[in-house]
Amino acid sequence: MSNNIIFSETKLRRLALHRVGNKSREEGIFPSKKLLPLNDTDLMADLLQFFLSHFKSETFYHFGHSTDLSMNEVYNYCKQIFENSSESETFYEQSVNMLRHLYDCSDHNKINDGELYVAYFEEIIVDDELVDAIGIFKVETKDKFLKLRLDEEEDWELYFEEGTNMENLDKGCLIFNTQGEEGFRVVSVDMKGSDAKYWRDEFLMLMQIHDDNFYTKTYLNLCKQYGKSQFEKEEKQEQVTFLNKSLEYFNTKEEFDFEELASELFLEDEEKKESFREYKNVYQEKEGLLPEEETFFIAAPIVKKAERSFRKIIQLDTQVEIKIHSAKAHEDGTVERGYDAVKGMHFYKIFFHDEK
Repeated sequence: MSNNIIFSETKLRRLALHRVGNKSREEGIFPSKKLLPLNDTDLMADLLQFFLSHFKSETFYHFGHSTDLSMNEVYNYCKQIFENSSESETFYEQSVNMLRHLYDCSDHNKINDGELYVAYFEEIIVDDELVDAIGIFKVETKDKFLKLRLDEEEDWELYFEEGTNMENLDKGCLIFNTQGEEGFRVVSVDMKGSDAKYWRDEFLMLMQIHDDNFYTKTYLNLCKQYGKSQFEKEEKQEQVTFLNKSLEYFNTKEEFDFEELASELFLEDEEKKESFREYKNVYQEKEGLLPEEETFFIAAPIVKKAERSFRKIIQLDTQVEIKIHSAKAHEDGTVERGYDAVKGMHFYKIFFHDEK
């Protein structure tokens, strides 16, 4: 599943704007008296860009709760809106409920005040399904803008105004009207990652959906952590080779199979295979994230992202770096590691046919 979201035909139908303060400082809430008018075509286009341009993640969540889904406040507010989608009054009432709930969650002294936008969107395509969505957005960051105007003597004068930069959306989520019994499908952004617990875990109470993207990311992380922990300092070449072989598996296979992965990584070395299995079992018990069947379709976009974090460089204390792109460099002997007793230093010997 690619988790594609398409906004090309999306329309903004309703919009509420409220202000929320910090509860620990007793700043209070300031709900608007009515929904904002949406008559200006240019303004609508800008608002759609502002609200939706940040949602590029392949990660999907759903609403959850430690006891029962029905006890998740935001889930219930969204459910009421979707069930009464033609009623502006219901939308407004539930947006105020979200405002109050967000204020109750804003009880840490580092949480900033800001504007809370609640929007209703129509015609979003999510994995080939046409759905409506509710957007919840918080803007905390303000910028100063230098402006120019004519004074009473018809001369130019400069002044500052404070406002929201259309590129700065601090926090936001989209709740899609699909899979409602399981907590809907949700995507979330938080431009201030340090606030993730307050926004995602306490206000929204989101849980990641265990789909192909999730499992691809989890097993890639398992390989990366194993590669970092299982090789000694003098085995950097072997570590880089292991990580490259892991990436090659995910880049060349369509469906994941753990035993196939172990065989391709370690060939006939049963001792290392068993070590890898044991590491996986400990990781699985610790994280509780891996599928029991251990088979899923590999999500190519997730693999492409992961490549950036897989270490392919051997850094030496002589200010030299060796970048190895292929796992075969170690296996076919084009890179050898040794020790020079006269110099008292380690060395790498590199074989090649031609320079590029």
